[in-house]
Amino acid sequence: MLSWGDAKGEPLVAGSSVSRPTALRPLAAVVVAFMCVFACAGFPVAASAAPARVIRVPVDSRLFLPCANGGAGEVVHFTGMILGVTSGTFDGAGGFHSVSVEVEQGVHGVGETTGRRYVEHFVNLSSNTTGSGGFPLVSTQQLIYRVNSAGPGFDSTIRIRNHTTINANGETTVSFDEATMECLAESP
Repeated sequence: MLSWGDAKGEPLVAGSSVSRPTALRPLAAVVVAFMCVFACAGFPVAASAAPARVIRVPVDSRLFLPCANGGAGEVVHFTGMILGVTSGTFDGAGGFHSVSVEVEQGVHGVGETTGRRYVEHFVNLSSNTTGSGGFPLVSTQQLIYRVNSAGPGFDSTIRIRNHTTINANGETTVSFDEATMECLAESP
């Protein structure tokens, strides 16, 4: 179940910003682990491009929207499909570089309290670079959600941004994970 809140589980409020624990970044963790496996697997050191991969993943998740239900918030159950495209390249020094883009297709939701219908738009951009042996590692990800419903005062935007840099010695030198949620104005 997806839910946006602070480290204590409190829901985000309009205009708030929190730093979420790494455990709440399953996609980023999977991408970083995937890149490390490729970089550490002893692939040839000559530069080569891995073929682009296209995936489709069903969405069946619940998201707490603080803007919904007249500002009281409600959990919205979303279903639909995510389309993802990832491409990568091995460099001549044994490193691996990848870029990934994911978008939602036809993702709709229903408020579990009010029954109100919502449409969700999602873009996830990520890039990862690893050196030979897995380090150094640089991983950056930005997600943008836009949730709309008919009528004024029900729309919101959620932004998630994270970055990790690990040096050649395996030490984390930069790491941040930010999430913001904004209730959009009742009239444009």
